[in-house]
Amino acid sequence: MEQADSTASRLRWICVCGLAVSVYSLYVKMKLKEDENYRPMCDVNDNMSCSLVFKSGYGDGFGLGNITQVNAPNGAIGCIFYVLYFLSSFFYHRWLCLAQLIICTLTLLLCVYLGFLLLFVFYDCCLVCVTIYFIHTWLFQEVLRRYRRLYM
Repeated sequence: MEQADSTASRLRWICVCGLAVSVYSLYVKMKLKEDENYRPMCDVNDNMSCSLVFKSGYGDGFGLGNITQVNAPNGAIGCIFYVLYFLSSFFYHRWLCLAQLIICTLTLLLCVYLGFLLLFVFYDCCLVCVTIYFIHTWLFQEVLRRYRRLYM
């Protein structure tokens, strides 16, 4: 059980990191709506700009708003996602671990989709986006490790 606790602890830290980046992206998105001349820290140069991505249609509802009718900012969705994962990490039910694994796999596929858009549609490197992709990949690995330790 000690290994499961260490995995849960790492899972919680990953969620805190994801929440921090999601809150920052939400802050930047709100500041960009208030002031079009706002230049966030994540805008390094013309080829490394998070404001380009956040201002686009893909900055809300992952660009899938026409299909899913979800038009909340991606940062807000990320905040909810990481808080729910953080809270669910305190429980060791098999069905919950399996649900975490399935949802994390689906959202990892969403990260691949968004990464594809970042490279081949925007021709941009969004530091906030890439950081979230890294955190989410790390989260997937930890969720998979937790599931294997507890139930395989």
